[in-house]
Amino acid sequence: MGTDGGWRVSLYLAVRAIRRGNRNTLALTVLIIALVIVLMNFLSMIIGGVVSLYNQQMIDFQYGHVAIEPRDRETTITGADAVIRQVQRIPGVTGASARVSTGVTITNPKNGKFQSKALTAFDPVDEQRVTQYQLRMKDGDYLSKGDSGQILIGALLAGTEDEAKDKLPSLGGVKVGDRINVMYSNGIVKSYRVKGIFETEGALIDSGAFITRTEMDSVMHTEGIATEILVRGPSADSATSLKYAIMNYGVGEKVKTWKEKGQGILGDAIASFSLLNTIMTVVCLVVASVVVFIVTFINIINRKKQIAILKAIGIRRQVIVGSYLLQVLFLCSCGIVLGTLMLNGISAFLSVYQLKFPMGYLTPIIDYSGLATSIALLLVVSVISAYLPARQVTDEEILDAMRG
Repeated sequence: MGTDGGWRVSLYLAVRAIRRGNRNTLALTVLIIALVIVLMNFLSMIIGGVVSLYNQQMIDFQYGHVAIEPRDRETTITGADAVIRQVQRIPGVTGASARVSTGVTITNPKNGKFQSKALTAFDPVDEQRVTQYQLRMKDGDYLSKGDSGQILIGALLAGTEDEAKDKLPSLGGVKVGDRINVMYSNGIVKSYRVKGIFETEGALIDSGAFITRTEMDSVMHTEGIATEILVRGPSADSATSLKYAIMNYGVGEKVKTWKEKGQGILGDAIASFSLLNTIMTVVCLVVASVVVFIVTFINIINRKKQIAILKAIGIRRQVIVGSYLLQVLFLCSCGIVLGTLMLNGISAFLSVYQLKFPMGYLTPIIDYSGLATSIALLLVVSVISAYLPARQVTDEEILDAMRG
């Protein structure tokens, strides 16, 4: 077995056994191994799609690439306009938007329904360079810089007249052109015309409401301050370098990347998914090992006399064991190729006929590093499962094997 000649004999015996073996059993074993590969990687593929979708929503609608927050023990960023000008001078920055948020109660006067929300104000021109609300208008129009008395609300906040159809508590079917009342924390109540309704498929995002900075300043006297500043850079991957560039330019406020802002919520979900994925992987490996063991054991039992003859003519037991290991590696290789093709086929199918999740339509993403790990584990488990029965039978005495 340790010499080249031994390997050549093992290969010859393996090829001969495969050619003379039952084709249906061979095909079924390959199919089972392929399905094991699919099942081991399917959930991680869905997790990858969920993570990608959630990350993109965070960037496009909640945080941009980098978020600047007030310093410790402060609730607002003072001199926000100066910070914006400072940030805009940084190479790679494509947009920066100062936001002011305050707690309000929004009421639909038609039915008396109300919701307590955070009302956010921004400069519509600056905001378009950072987020993409203007591209997700379900009805009506996006805010303009000089708008006064106008409000932009999410589809889930607007809701429907049939309360049973609402995913979250809503205003009960507000439409573009309707008027809603907003009561601010300072006691002022203003009536706003709904200019537009946006829909991003994100539950938290579509429950929001926006007005212009001009409108917020006139009510809450928030000139020159911000509760957060969103910054967009060249790409999501460059967020960390952009963060340190902002800090190096003298910005003393807290600076966080989109990953740092969203890792808490996403981390809990991913931990749960990862546990399920681990359980599924272990179950699949057990199934694969049992299948390989049974197939190899039956194959060996049916050829005990043949194995005894091989030993009698001087073929070493290591060579015989090696032939069965090569057979298993061949079956696994065929199953791995078929399973990888099936996995890519499923991914392509679900990219066309997308699954709808609470945060939107999901495009699955195959984790090829995870796929490589699962293939390696499958090969190790399969080789061990084939080695045990092969070694057991080849260790028998020649006469005992001949008697069957």
